[in-house]
Amino acid sequence: MQKLCWVLLAAVLLLLPLGCGHPTEMVALTVTPTTAEVIGVGSGAQVQFQALGQFIRPDETRDVTNQVTWTSAAPSVVTVDAQGLATTGTNCGSVTITATAGQPLVGPIGPGAIIFGTATFTVADPSNPNCPQPTPTSNRPENSKRN
Repeated sequence: MQKLCWVLLAAVLLLLPLGCGHPTEMVALTVTPTTAEVIGVGSGAQVQFQALGQFIRPDETRDVTNQVTWTSAAPSVVTVDAQGLATTGTNCGSVTITATAGQPLVGPIGPGAIIFGTATFTVADPSNPNCPQPTPTSNRPENSKRN
């Protein structure tokens, strides 16, 4: 009986760290796709971005697209809504799209801690030499996966 008690006690002590109440912590944030390109200014073209958070406790990656704050560095080129849907505007250019996570997603790192991920959205216009020019089809990210 005494041996059984020691075995049970050892089992309980081994399991305690698994459920000790550590809050989840985000350690990285990735935005996909990492690059997007649309040809034509004013087309109202849209690209859906997704934010993936990498967490510890538990160790997992999960979709946090609707839990982050989305911003565009140049809203006249591209706007982005609260769900990560980016829409081209009235100007051309290459824009950084940012997803920012703060409390409570980040966890107990610190009260002001934030983690962000970025992607690049380019609005090209072959008819305007002042605009980014379209990437050759063979160099576009969606074509780089082909054999």
